[in-house]
Amino acid sequence: MSDATFGNVVDSGALSDTVYVAETDLKAGSLRLTGAVMQNITHIAPAVAAFFFTQFVVSLTGANAVFAYTVGVLVVLGLGACLAILASQFPSAGGYFTYISRTVHPRAGFLAGWTFIFYSPIVTGPLCAFFGWVMENQLKAEYGFRFPWWAFVLIAVPAITVLMYLGISPSIRALVVLGTLEILIVLALALSGLADPGPGGFTFRVFDPSFDPGHIAVGGGLALAVVFSVQGLTGWEAAVPLAEETENPRRNTPRAILYSIVIIGTLLIVAYWGQIVGWGVNDMKGLTGSGTLPAFVLGQRFWGGAWPVTLAAMLSSTIAASVACQNVATRMWYGMGRQGALPKIVARVHPTRKTPDVAIFIQFLMALGLGLAVPFAIGPDVTWFLMGGLLLVLSVIFVYTLANLGVLLYFWRERRSEFNWFFHFVLPVATSGVLAYSVVKAFDPFPPEPYRYAPAIVGGWMLVGVAVLVYLKVTGKDTWLAKAGAIVAERPETPEELAHRPVV
Repeated sequence: MSDATFGNVVDSGALSDTVYVAETDLKAGSLRLTGAVMQNITHIAPAVAAFFFTQFVVSLTGANAVFAYTVGVLVVLGLGACLAILASQFPSAGGYFTYISRTVHPRAGFLAGWTFIFYSPIVTGPLCAFFGWVMENQLKAEYGFRFPWWAFVLIAVPAITVLMYLGISPSIRALVVLGTLEILIVLALALSGLADPGPGGFTFRVFDPSFDPGHIAVGGGLALAVVFSVQGLTGWEAAVPLAEETENPRRNTPRAILYSIVIIGTLLIVAYWGQIVGWGVNDMKGLTGSGTLPAFVLGQRFWGGAWPVTLAAMLSSTIAASVACQNVATRMWYGMGRQGALPKIVARVHPTRKTPDVAIFIQFLMALGLGLAVPFAIGPDVTWFLMGGLLLVLSVIFVYTLANLGVLLYFWRERRSEFNWFFHFVLPVATSGVLAYSVVKAFDPFPPEPYRYAPAIVGGWMLVGVAVLVYLKVTGKDTWLAKAGAIVAERPETPEELAHRPVV
């Protein structure tokens, strides 16, 4: 497969004193390393990952949920190393679509992008609905005040869309502020739990896979908990589709991937540890059976009347994660439209704000629809665990595995002299194997309805994607294949650009 580029690609890592930016219609060079890291961190959504899934994960594997998260972090770190390799080679707004098209096959890249719809594109609506539901119940229980969950969706989704439309710089600035706030609150609650433990006292045994006080763990529970820990860490690659808007993308994008995994992986391990110990390892059944989120219960116990700061962390996390997800989704649609895999109109960019405005409008409709229609039908909580949990993790595991295959194939077929058996074979094969094993164990036996339908939903959607590919081939509408793996050129940033462009 020949290299397809938009010009001559420059290795921005070769001259470290020179700032390189992409030749793109987007706002090139708007993010520095800190902004790229925060894009990843807020997409992971520390407060959502730390607080929303606690009861569910503990119900699967008991107190060794901390061990499950530690395993998940190690798996994700391996995945991140693989993706960092691709990010250093192929900076593009298309993200996984471009990477997999370039290294495996364009049709595989299309199918990855098609399946990716269950990842960032669908998150905002269900997440806003679920937070609105949590807030509605908590405010009613504490103050007798009812603020309906759907009202939050109607306020949050348009506000997020406006922020997206204003440009990448304002959205990343918002992420820096909101992300910092939630990290500090999550860490404070965790440390409070470790300093003031509940029944059973302080212990390191939560890192022991056999530690199960109360005998809560279920068959396949540890594997499913690992799957959900991988899901809880998804977002570590969210800066990848923003590569064309990042300074020195070949250098900063891979660094952002690895830095964010280490930072938030460590934070979430401590967060689960602090909540479980703070609640009391001898009362895990009380934690799983609590009618109130454990974070709220612990916040009231440790901080009294100041407990709403935990709600503030979740609000911050919800908005920040939604913005980060919209950043990813819109740039993926833009990249696929530019390469011709989607209608060209999707790649339209606002002439002054340099934002993909059509893609942003598509995401607005998707977020509003999924944030209202599905939660009204099956409930905001079920919607979130189904769509933001199982559907998401099954789809990203498929995409991660294809990306891992891309690392192996690219270096074996095209850069054999640089092939490294550990980084280009052992690491991608091993992490893919762990993900496959975890999924098999997670659905043996199948979880209850409607979660048991997750594989059928994702599999059915992938079959539709295959049908689309067949249609494009039969009708001769597959000229996009020739440039599906195209990457953008890089050039030195001019002093005028740096002087007149805000950088995050």
